[in-house]
Amino acid sequence: MHASWPAEFETGLIPTDNAMGIMTEELSPAAAAFVAMAATATRPILDIGAAYGNATLPALAAGATVLANDLSASHLAVLAESAPSDHRRRLVLLPARFPGELPLAEGSLDGILCGLVLHFFDGPGVEQALAALSRWLAPGRSIYVTVITPSNSYFRVTRESYAERVRKGDPWPGILDPRPLHPPRWRRQLPEFVHLFEEETLRRLTEAAGFAIETLEYFCFEKFPAHFRTDGREYLTMIARKPVRQD
Repeated sequence: MHASWPAEFETGLIPTDNAMGIMTEELSPAAAAFVAMAATATRPILDIGAAYGNATLPALAAGATVLANDLSASHLAVLAESAPSDHRRRLVLLPARFPGELPLAEGSLDGILCGLVLHFFDGPGVEQALAALSRWLAPGRSIYVTVITPSNSYFRVTRESYAERVRKGDPWPGILDPRPLHPPRWRRQLPEFVHLFEEETLRRLTEAAGFAIETLEYFCFEKFPAHFRTDGREYLTMIARKPVRQD
């Protein structure tokens, strides 16, 4: 925890100020891999949905130039305040809506973290987002992704309906309004729309965008509150590489 971050909403969970869920204090496996990659990056790297910088700050400490994107300019102001002064020259703040408002050049990035972001897009929106990630990423480099699943906390009651929608051939079985499933305290932290993922859907979308999946696994944060845990499949973590073109 950094002194400038808001107080925890639940153990290890930091509230956002724009009703877009939370930032975890703990890094996901994908975010930890992104930070490890940062030490060898020669081009800038991008943290989408950076919030207060749980991944941006250690990536800066590893020596990378980090583009920190978030819908909330106030989140990014807190991030900048949290960064040591000698790291700030390598920190670029991008308050904008991903992907359409990010003016990034093709092949300009050595890595992209998209943590707890894609589940705020509908199906076509996820397809557009992955296409943008592919454009911006240099060949041979990777995206790092974390999304929530139907096993996550209060969403566990949707597992049966999710499976039924899959059986009926629904290509987007995880789209729902999360607020009725949560108690009032949590509803204020949530948007009116969320897109839960299982492995099959995320794999299909990622491979259709041209990526080669390196890791795609279920996990749960070690510091995730015990009363929210279900079966160890609360989240999906993914690393996927943009192939080098063979002419």
